[in-house]
Amino acid sequence: MIKAVIFDYGNVVSLAQTGDCADEMEKMTGVPAEVFRSVYDKFRFEFDRGTIDGVEMYRQLLVDAGYSDIAKDKELLKKIALLDMQSWRAYNQDVIDWALSLKGEGYKIGVLSNMPTEFLTYYEKEIPIFNFADYACFSCRVKLIKPEEAIYRVCLDGLGIKADEGVFFDDIQENIEAGKKVGLQCFLWTGLDKAKQDFSALISSIK
Repeated sequence: MIKAVIFDYGNVVSLAQTGDCADEMEKMTGVPAEVFRSVYDKFRFEFDRGTIDGVEMYRQLLVDAGYSDIAKDKELLKKIALLDMQSWRAYNQDVIDWALSLKGEGYKIGVLSNMPTEFLTYYEKEIPIFNFADYACFSCRVKLIKPEEAIYRVCLDGLGIKADEGVFFDDIQENIEAGKKVGLQCFLWTGLDKAKQDFSALISSIK
């Protein structure tokens, strides 16, 4: 029996990133946008884990890419880090509405997201699903990140469910595979319509 539906935030609840943030960073610094996009592969996990802040993340990125002089400008780094957080602020109201409708049908709602402390500091109170969720598991607060198995178990414990009682939506295949290993019913997020189809098919199959 499915008791809870768990959502990732980035590119699931949030509006999809377009790359404009990195392009704007290039305009601000003269550093190629591709350098800023590479932060996700090199330094983002520790930012999401809560071990470094945004300024330090971008300082490390710029030093690593050979832009040590720019990396010394703390005020510029603060502006870059803030721009990063702002780029994730907009959310998809249709996804919020679906989550609310599921809650109205009796399902618990969870959030399981690799999330930096700074985003929550700025925007936690204004993202509806963070506030109506029965449990929101943020990486920066538990010092764990997807796809580490432990963070899935923390989320399940927070919701008070067994793994096979939860459905998880995420836009990254690696995170989906990790959730399946824990025992969750997992679906790769490619859009709201497909997610609704996947969920309906699952519910129909287990009735």
